[in-house]
Amino acid sequence: MLVERRAGLADKPELSYTVAQKVLSLVSGNVMVYVSIGSELDTYGLIRCLFDRKDVNVYAPFTLNGVIVPRPLVKLDRPNNIGNLPEECYGQAENAENDGIFVEILDFCLTPLLGFNSDGFRIGYGKGCYDRYFAEHACKKRIGLAFECQRVNFTPDPHDMPLDCCVTERKVLYFKS
Repeated sequence: MLVERRAGLADKPELSYTVAQKVLSLVSGNVMVYVSIGSELDTYGLIRCLFDRKDVNVYAPFTLNGVIVPRPLVKLDRPNNIGNLPEECYGQAENAENDGIFVEILDFCLTPLLGFNSDGFRIGYGKGCYDRYFAEHACKKRIGLAFECQRVNFTPDPHDMPLDCCVTERKVLYFKS
């Protein structure tokens, strides 16, 4: 139902642009942002704007066997069905001890979601990748990107990790921690 609700939005490009403009005023430093797939809120314009900023280092989540690894992003291309980009889209590794993948504390993690509730919990795609990442790695702010129609009432699972805020086309919603 949530996928259909999101997919049925007629003005998705305009709404995605509005969300991106709000996000740009919130972030700086090391920012991990998902590369949108399917009917997700489009992040391509947001990523292009982040590339232009001198105060931002852009990372994209690379998912391998259900584990998210932030990798430096240098260009955009078409992602595969789980959001991973071709290898040439990622920058040079800076940490050879970690299989060549640069891992650093993220200032902001911009996350996809199917739904979110008023307590800041998100419904993802059911694999728990972001919840595991949030539980194991430092990130100063966890920000969900969503359309207002994705707000729903639900009870989170015990392993779910809350967001700090969620940005929709209407507003930035901050949650209690």
